[in-house]
Amino acid sequence: MYFIVKVLVSAVIIALVTKLSEKAPVGGALLKSLPLTSLLIFLFMKYEGRTNTEISAMSWDVFYLVIPSLILFMALPIFLDRGLGFGVSLMGATIIMSLGYLITFKIMA
Repeated sequence: MYFIVKVLVSAVIIALVTKLSEKAPVGGALLKSLPLTSLLIFLFMKYEGRTNTEISAMSWDVFYLVIPSLILFMALPIFLDRGLGFGVSLMGATIIMSLGYLITFKIMA
């Protein structure tokens, strides 16, 4: 039952953000940029009895892994602005982001 509650809360947030994006793109972008997933995970972890040390470790891991994900948000508009199609742009940005993750994992290991 608890798993279903987590799925429903997450789904409602995603639906609200996409609906807001239709009416107010900047508002939708603001909500999308907030670390809502991380905040929910921290709350769920605390509710499940995880220690502050475990939550802190998760927070640090998220911090380091956000850095390579930012590459996607830089590469995608660059590719699109250069006239590449959406699919090719998204694939290229995802590949570059994946390389960023590989490098980050090498550094973290």
